[in-house]
Amino acid sequence: MKVPSHFLVIVPGFMGSKLRDKMTGEIIWVDFSSIPLNPFEWDKWIENLFSKLVYPNDNLEPDGIMDEVLFIPPWAKQEHYGRLIRLLESMGYKVDPAKYAERELNVYVFAYDWRQDNRVSARQLAQAVERWNSFHPKSKVWILAHSNGGIISRWYIEKEGGKDKVGRLFLLGSPWDGVPKAFQIMFSGLDILFRWRFNLFNIPVRTRDVLRTFPSAYQLLPAKNPFLRDLYNERVDPFTDMTWLGDEGQQKMLLDGRRFDNELGTNLSVETLCFFGRKLPTVSSGLVRFAAGGNWRDIKWEATESGDGTVPEHSAVFLNAQAQYPFCVNHGDIYVNPAVLEVLEWELFGKYLLSKRATLMNAMLSITFEADHDTYRPGDTIKISISIHKNNFESPPLPGVQIQARLVWRQALPGMVVISSPPQDLPEIGVVESEPLPGYYKGQMIAPEFEGYYAIRAVVMAPGHTPLLLEELIMIESIDDNHL
Repeated sequence: MKVPSHFLVIVPGFMGSKLRDKMTGEIIWVDFSSIPLNPFEWDKWIENLFSKLVYPNDNLEPDGIMDEVLFIPPWAKQEHYGRLIRLLESMGYKVDPAKYAERELNVYVFAYDWRQDNRVSARQLAQAVERWNSFHPKSKVWILAHSNGGIISRWYIEKEGGKDKVGRLFLLGSPWDGVPKAFQIMFSGLDILFRWRFNLFNIPVRTRDVLRTFPSAYQLLPAKNPFLRDLYNERVDPFTDMTWLGDEGQQKMLLDGRRFDNELGTNLSVETLCFFGRKLPTVSSGLVRFAAGGNWRDIKWEATESGDGTVPEHSAVFLNAQAQYPFCVNHGDIYVNPAVLEVLEWELFGKYLLSKRATLMNAMLSITFEADHDTYRPGDTIKISISIHKNNFESPPLPGVQIQARLVWRQALPGMVVISSPPQDLPEIGVVESEPLPGYYKGQMIAPEFEGYYAIRAVVMAPGHTPLLLEELIMIESIDDNHL
């Protein structure tokens, strides 16, 4: 069978596009090389960042997709999109605009201002596809959409005439009913912006305040699943009790976010393939505690539902999709996970060239993998836990499982001198099965002295199953506030 004529468009997720100042050409979100090496200049850099990110600010425009690790818990610990692009290039796609003229490319990247209303982004996507389609008039567009990019792509398809242009839609960790974590950061702000030391500059409050100016953030909130309750186990509806918000303008954006979700619905008018993460602890509900006068005091969040660490499984699974592919994978690296990429390559090419599909996934295994923290100091103990069962957690553990785990250097921290020779040959993490709990494995190691972003990488080898690679991004940073 011949591969259908097509070209690809990659639509990144929330915060996944760079934003540039039109007047100065400065990359505002986010050029890590612009972060001063002198810590005494960080406050000025951060103030410039947040003052320019406040929406509306029409002086910012998209300028390509993120090409560095984005470490912003609790929202996501996100890999850059370059690894996905390199895979597509290895498959024979024409990706690099430095090598090919625009009309010769067959992979295009749709960078967008992720602060704005997703309706606006969808209309801009329609204009971009119209241009690219003029270079490939006999081809359909196949869209690879990560996270919020899937929401934009679905609005384009269903509301902006895209169903006549789009042949296939690949959803990668994209929600249909929002993300409780989006509410978490809108209520409390980010726990960490890039690194610990930046939190000396009031990062939670600053990120909360700026996020509340983004129309798109309200369109990421769950509108159908009741995810908040009070101490009496009664539902708390953030769309009716809007006292958690600061002003009337924000309340209007909140209600418009719910209207957007209701208008979009769950209809899928083109062939859709849903790739989603599961088996990872994911925030899915919260307990609201009120102060005197009925004001919201705080929220205790609970990770009671499996997902990809950001999007709960129930919101990531599109039941009407032509294919649903589950993986034990984090939200921020679903598009670079080897198992995901293998299936993606199958769907893009392999299925048209072979008559029978090979076994690509450990579909019969239930696996969880997590580190005990996102961040560590040099010398801290890093602990990991892995559970492996057949079919489900009620099944007996698998015999003969072997696990190899180690720490792998990923990237220098923002505001650090780039290391020309990053640490290599880091020691393996000894992983052993827990005697009281068969099927559960634990390992630990001492965090190295080198600061930076690292990946904990584990290879699970179970008899009769394809080896599975698991990764978890962490940060190692020393804390010495006295010099600031």
